[in-house]
Amino acid sequence: MNQQGWIVKLFFPAFLLSFATANAQLPNSDFQMISPAFAKAGSTVEVTVSGTNLEELTSLRFNDVRIKGEPVMLPKDEIYPDGKQVANKFTVKIPPGVKPGIVEARTQGYFGLSTARPFMILPADAAEIPEEGDHSTQDKAMPLAIETGVSGTLDSRGTDWYKVAAKKGEQLMIQVWAERLDSKADAQLSIFNSSGQELETNRLHFVRDPFIDFTAPEDGDYFIAVSEILYRGGSQYFYRLKVSKVPIIDFVWPPAGVPGTKTKFTIFGRNLPGGSLGEGVELDGKALESVEVEIDVPPIATVSKRFSASTPRQATLPGFEHQIGNSNALKIGFATAPVIFEVRDSISQTVQAPCEIAAKFDVKGDSDTFRFSAKKDTTYFIESISDRMKVNSDTVLILRKVGDDKIVAENDDTPSFFSADRFDSTNLDTTDAMLNFTADADSEYEVTVINQAGGGSAAHLYRLAIREAQHDFQLFTTTERTITATNGRAGFPAAPIIRKNGTIVYRVVAPRQDGFEGDIVVRASGLPEGVSAPQLTLSGDSTTGFLVIKAAANAAAWSGPITISGRATIGENNIRRVAQNASLVWGVIFSDSFRVRSRLDLEIVLSVISEESTPTTLTSIDPNKVWEVELNQKLEIPIKTTEFNALRKGNLTVQPHGFPGMQKSPPTVAIAETATDGKLVIDFKPNGNFAAKPGDFQFALQGTGLAKYQHNPKLGLAATKEHKRLEALEKIIVERIQVGNKRVIELERSSATEVELAAAKKALEADKALLKRVTVARGAADTAAKAARAKAVAKDTKFVTYSTPVSVKVNPVPEKAPAKK
Repeated sequence: MNQQGWIVKLFFPAFLLSFATANAQLPNSDFQMISPAFAKAGSTVEVTVSGTNLEELTSLRFNDVRIKGEPVMLPKDEIYPDGKQVANKFTVKIPPGVKPGIVEARTQGYFGLSTARPFMILPADAAEIPEEGDHSTQDKAMPLAIETGVSGTLDSRGTDWYKVAAKKGEQLMIQVWAERLDSKADAQLSIFNSSGQELETNRLHFVRDPFIDFTAPEDGDYFIAVSEILYRGGSQYFYRLKVSKVPIIDFVWPPAGVPGTKTKFTIFGRNLPGGSLGEGVELDGKALESVEVEIDVPPIATVSKRFSASTPRQATLPGFEHQIGNSNALKIGFATAPVIFEVRDSISQTVQAPCEIAAKFDVKGDSDTFRFSAKKDTTYFIESISDRMKVNSDTVLILRKVGDDKIVAENDDTPSFFSADRFDSTNLDTTDAMLNFTADADSEYEVTVINQAGGGSAAHLYRLAIREAQHDFQLFTTTERTITATNGRAGFPAAPIIRKNGTIVYRVVAPRQDGFEGDIVVRASGLPEGVSAPQLTLSGDSTTGFLVIKAAANAAAWSGPITISGRATIGENNIRRVAQNASLVWGVIFSDSFRVRSRLDLEIVLSVISEESTPTTLTSIDPNKVWEVELNQKLEIPIKTTEFNALRKGNLTVQPHGFPGMQKSPPTVAIAETATDGKLVIDFKPNGNFAAKPGDFQFALQGTGLAKYQHNPKLGLAATKEHKRLEALEKIIVERIQVGNKRVIELERSSATEVELAAAKKALEADKALLKRVTVARGAADTAAKAARAKAVAKDTKFVTYSTPVSVKVNPVPEKAPAKK
């Protein structure tokens, strides 16, 4: 097959912009839904998948490789002698030994591995049923037994009703899984009595999934209503509902323990085995039970690798998980200093640094102040941890020297990792606060902690660390669809795929702890033959960059997980951190106007597509050179392109991508359609658009252009071939029916036995039934062939290409020599 390459530039009115944006770049497979989204351990279940560009699917891949997803096949028959794959349906086999929890599923097809969706593994003895019939009103409520899960889908402007029988005083835990399974539903849960009186309602508890702790006031039937807060609906608004008596853990006190210690914790929740109400703690008007446990805190601070619907920064807060029986798992954090408890009603509690204070915003509008002694010329870091514990909070830190009203330092949020040019939508931020200061004398300081979100309760926990520097870093990658100036603020998920000769980039984000400024060297491992990734170095205080992956001309088709990691020298230790990939859950048109959900994937994956080629590759004239420039001066970087199959049309617009400190309106150079070289000029004079400064930097050259692209042309050829095969079979069956008719007539006129005549008639009727099936199959094949051929028509298509890393050393302005006397 001829090498091909890439996507349609569309200009649609605003109401069609979602479609245009989602399809405005190189195609990759976006897996949007798996149904059902859960199954029991030890079971086999048939699932249906849906999304965009899910073509020629061969399997479902799970991060737990023990789980197998194979295509559903029709049996071999005369129409399909080799059998036929049922589109978008798979048989999933889950071994008995797989533990309950959430795994990650991806489709595997022509465009490699897709984006990921969660798939929930239930206990082997779980009772699960699907919703049935019309239960859109209370009087039609579907009966539901306690300890039975039900899967449902919300209709637009609709409500699903269920009926549960309960005894007086019986305590039931009612919860919905929606956002935690990547459903679009922003669900609301309500419970009514038989008279239609609403008894309780909830919207937000487990992330944005609702939960009600309900105690029946009397014997009788109670009615549960599941709805969507904006009355949206459809197949992507699915959910799982369960009424149960399982233990529910709400929070733990203290929220963190020192690594390597045996620590007493008090766990608060509902239906806790051995729990008591002795603490007198309430949450949302419900009394919480408590259990005191002694736990060996692991000696090394680690990050849980469980699937989480929380934001990436919440999911990667170091911690270990604890359960009571079959309760939900709760994360207990690793303290970075000795733990001190907040003293309630203290105006200014004195603590000794270094320490980590376990505290609460007990009531709405609560704020706390802590006093500590600081040593002259010592730098202290003060950090709040609350949002990262999934508390609805937005902390502010204000530092003053005791006896002086002047603010020494304050902080609302840590620096944002949204790019200044808004060309990404993945949320790697936190509303937790952090500040640092260097004491100018031995003195006492006070730090005040305020919750701007305003909420307060027994569960509004926070940790406040006061410490000297503990250098460290975390590492994330992101793989959303590339946003350029031509597709605005749209944010869409993207699975990383490379065509032959092509490149892709993983955006790398490295939050640094306590002012760490050492080099972080980022590398990719586990790459297939013919695919390479030059290392990326985040120098000084750089926190973001782009790791470029390149496929050679002979790279074979491949898909699988890879590892991206970063190494840094901290003190005398060589520290390695393995990246976790953060992805968007759903695409949106205006990513700064809508709630864009980001979460972590369980794997970083890569796919190589060998049947397509990039139209253009891009590089600096000397890829191994370290370019040098003096601050306030201009740097010219000669650029060259390599073209493949004369696919590119018009100018290739080239700009620096990911240069630290460079914001909107980066410098560009246009390389004409018939040209293969150009010069990019970067002005290193600091201004409001470019915070240029001395240092060592790496970035990629990004080229954006148009090319002729055929979308999977072999699919059109195969569909046309299949249509012709069925057309020929249809003719054969028609001829057989004609022969069969004649045979029946002959037998009726002859002295044939009844058995012979019956057999001939039976064969004729079978052929007529077969003809109907063949005609339907031929019609479907014709429709599929026409659609595939139309999709494969070469179109002017946008593509993005990246160079391997470009290194630049920015030198400071030389000091002027003193004037001669």
